[in-house]
Amino acid sequence: MMKVWITTVGSSPFAVINTLWAACELEGYVPEKLYLVANGKVEQEVKVVNEWTKRIIEAYGEDAIIERIHADEVDFINFSRILSSCITEEKKKGNEVAVDMTPGRKFMSAFSMSNGLAENGADRVYYLHLSDVTKYKNRPFIEIPANEQRLYDMKKVLLEK
Repeated sequence: MMKVWITTVGSSPFAVINTLWAACELEGYVPEKLYLVANGKVEQEVKVVNEWTKRIIEAYGEDAIIERIHADEVDFINFSRILSSCITEEKKKGNEVAVDMTPGRKFMSAFSMSNGLAENGADRVYYLHLSDVTKYKNRPFIEIPANEQRLYDMKKVLLEK
């Protein structure tokens, strides 16, 4: 079984990087395959995410397959289908799937959470909450005090009683 990570990339690369880093460090969830869903307007951010992601995954002893998927920013139906398809295909292969709903525009987070929590959705739906987004927005996970950030698995928070 392979661990898979599905995330969106927006204008803040550390929203992507830090949630992955937190999942590796705090939950021991180190993915071997990552899907980066982004539009053409954030190519520089995708490049930064790619570099950091590779280093983080390697630091936790894994080699990661990183797949970039293009999504049109205003094609909401297709965006939702992309997420759903990634989850479905990886689950069919018997893989454990985590969706990160932290980065990207609000609709991206909404679709990430919705598809992740759906029946036959992801195994985990991560959200990294920062107590002060303005202060810590572009800082690496390791530089943000532990009491100023909290990693949530929304599947546990919302569906487990």
